[in-house]
Amino acid sequence: MSKQTNILQILPANGWVAVYDESGDESASTLVCFALVETLDNGARQQHVRPMCADGKRIVFADEIANFLRVEELAEFSEDEEDEEEDAEDEG
Repeated sequence: MSKQTNILQILPANGWVAVYDESGDESASTLVCFALVETLDNGARQQHVRPMCADGKRIVFADEIANFLRVEELAEFSEDEEDEEEDAEDEG
């Protein structure tokens, strides 16, 4: 039997981003929504919340993109970026 995933509910993802590895640097992409999904795998049912983002005209699961690292609040990601910039200025 194959693995089947069904979206049960869509939840807002305001203020959240998917973080990706871009050749050693981290970049963020705004999430469109979170999806409550049910997976049926060899008769076993499991529910998970998964992030979704825009990919052109489609909406896809962000965690299926090859360089996906994590989901983070935009404010936290922005603070991390500012801290790194300040550290670089201090070193220079």
